Amino acid sequence: MEENQDFLNTNANLSVFFRWDAPLLTAVDKINYALRCDAGNERLLAMKCEPYNMLFFGSPACAEEVLAFIMDGGYELKSYLCGLAVGDRMLEILKEKYGIVYEEALAMDFMRATEVTEPSDESVTMPCEEDLDEIVECVEAFVKDCGLLDRVDREKTLKSIASYRVIKQDGRIISMAKRVPDTENDVKLSAVYTRPEYRGQGIARKVVNTLKNEILSEGKAATLNVDKKNPISNHLYSSLGFKRIFSQGEYRRVEA
Repeated sequence: MEENQDFLNTNANLSVFFRWDAPLLTAVDKINYALRCDAGNERLLAMKCEPYNMLFFGSPACAEEVLAFIMDGGYELKSYLCGLAVGDRMLEILKEKYGIVYEEALAMDFMRATEVTEPSDESVTMPCEEDLDEIVECVEAFVKDCGLLDRVDREKTLKSIASYRVIKQDGRIISMAKRVPDTENDVKLSAVYTRPEYRGQGIARKVVNTLKNEILSEGKAATLNVDKKNPISNHLYSSLGFKRIFSQGEYRRVEA
């Protein structure tokens, strides 16, 4: 609905996962579904599309009514991703009303850069299909390091291999980052990873900065999510001109 799209556009960066997942929601059941709750001037949208996180966007004032519909209707609710105000309110209601304990497993700051801060590095290149095994290996290591639940799809990685930028040493990929569509005006950096034995040498800085400059040269802003608890990454991105815009979290159920 156009009205829902206009609402999502009030914060296009925070709602970007709705735009990514919505085309995948081709059938509605207890596992894959979308909801909208209006209470006066407040609104909350929810969407669940396997195998991705439950998404919430809008006002925490509607959280109790949305959760009642989900829980009473027997709809599936696993981990969920949203802004902190909504996420924390959901966490409180789930514990107090339903006796289900969730925790903020990942606390992330969304950051955005709009200016060139230092020159690009010529050692940063685009990988080729022959690099697929190493790209998959590095993405799997990235997912594990970050504590994510993502599944690495080899075929999808191959199709998007031109989106990666890498630094090689002795023919081996030692650092990488990926660019992914974010909003009409932004491109997001993702899967920023450096092999452990090469960390602390400024290599990730070269990849991130060069990819950021590439995005800026296209007339777009560069964005990314950073773990709020990782001071090294926070310092790196801040030093390259990335500024915090908002915070969001991934909440996961604590099994007894």
